[in-house]
Amino acid sequence: MICPPADDFVNLLNDPDGGLKSSLSALYGKRGKFFLCIGSTRTSDIAGISAAGITAEARRLTPCTDAEALIAGRALTADSIPISPAGVASPVVITRACLGLIDLAVEVIDCGAFTPPAVQFRRVGSQVASCLTSGQALKLDEVVALFEAGKSAGAEAAELYDYIVLGECVPAGTTTAMGVLTALGWNVQGMLSSSLPLAEQDSRHALVRSGLSKAGISRDLIDEQPLHAVAAVGDPMQPFVAGMAYSACARVPVILGGGSQMLAVYALFKALIGSSCAGERQMRYAPMVATTKWVAFDPNARTRQLSKNLSAPYAAACPDFNQSRHSGLRAYEQFNVKEGAGAGASMAVAHFAGGFSESQIMSAIDRCYEELVGHNGAILF
Repeated sequence: MICPPADDFVNLLNDPDGGLKSSLSALYGKRGKFFLCIGSTRTSDIAGISAAGITAEARRLTPCTDAEALIAGRALTADSIPISPAGVASPVVITRACLGLIDLAVEVIDCGAFTPPAVQFRRVGSQVASCLTSGQALKLDEVVALFEAGKSAGAEAAELYDYIVLGECVPAGTTTAMGVLTALGWNVQGMLSSSLPLAEQDSRHALVRSGLSKAGISRDLIDEQPLHAVAAVGDPMQPFVAGMAYSACARVPVILGGGSQMLAVYALFKALIGSSCAGERQMRYAPMVATTKWVAFDPNARTRQLSKNLSAPYAAACPDFNQSRHSGLRAYEQFNVKEGAGAGASMAVAHFAGGFSESQIMSAIDRCYEELVGHNGAILF
């Protein structure tokens, strides 16, 4: 019989209400569901901005192939699962392994990706975001529709499950996260992580400033309707996930699976609570943000401080990938890739909801790496 965990595999980085550990421990044995919410932005075409694919064309396929790998155990639309410029395999390896351990229900949501996956999915949006430098990333009515679709999906999931986990795959999503956080009035200079080992903080801020300058939206307008921030410089995943959290947290715990990107979604969620445009709601549970140690302790970012500024419950799974038998996984310890597809949250859920130990989780990840990489031929490492 597997017992509830009692060790420090998951680090509680910010616990504003003092209930994060008990909330996570309460997941033990409960029935949950994982949603992989995919989306695309032409911001990912900019060279050097994302590790979610070696080329711009590959980054356009990453949401599709991550979804296929998660569901089917292999890429179907491309020759391999997504690979970083350093040759490191996508963190979907981690997510598939951990969700398989606890046999969690999984659904793919297409919020607006370049290419739909060749597996079963739910489409809620069809518009890829324009580059945020345009200041018109998405039409406001599309953003509102995504938010409303999220509210409906969140309410539906909360009727059927005891908790939900919301993961994402949006290449260049840390840059659109920076855009939305900045538009909402947060100073995030030097705070956000990146899928690259070294985050290009100054260049990303320059892109955001250019987009917001062209958007020409006032603080009063954003305060009145926070979704204007997404329309100007965001991506299609953000309003949908914020909508799911907005409705679901009235009934069940919600885990936002990601680092910088989900802190931006949390900030959007919080702004929508304070506005009058999102409709009536009740909040029984505050959404939790769960990521990996490679985001939380990224030497080139300060996401823990950002979580404190936002008063966001924030936790990080802390595996030791140096114990892996695969050099492609050990490369994560050099801050390659770091997070994606809900990897950190999936480890936390396998630990707390399933009661699995770090060594059991690491063994499952090693096996899944062999499954996914072996299916698609040799990749670096």
